[in-house]
Order: sequence, then structure tokens, then C-alpha cells
Amino acid sequence: MIALVLVLTALAVLMTALVLFVRGRKDAPQGTPLPNGRGIMVLTFTGLILALASQLPAFR
Repeated sequence: MIALVLVLTALAVLMTALVLFVRGRKDAPQGTPLPNGRGIMVLTFTGLILALASQLPAFR
């Protein structure tokens, strides 16, 4: 049950990061860095850690 919650939370976090990335790429001029690039990186890292944590034997 906890693994399912972790996976769904990770999916929500990764989808949020994807939406922020796509919106940022659309709004930013060509060749400039994303305005919220660090936040997108943190969200992506958090989502991946949650998804990997759901595979730990303790949560099965």
C-alpha cells in the first residue's frame, strides 16, 4: 500500500516537472537557460527518488 502511494506521488511530482519544463521552454527565447531550471531539477530528482524508494523491500 505504501509503495503504491510512493509511486503515485512520484508520478505527480514528475508530471509537474514536465509541465514546468514544457512551459519554460515555450516561454524562454532560443538559447537562454530556463528561468526555473533548478526547481525542475529538484522536482525530477525528488520524483525519481520516490519512485525508486517504492521498490525497496521494506515497502512491499
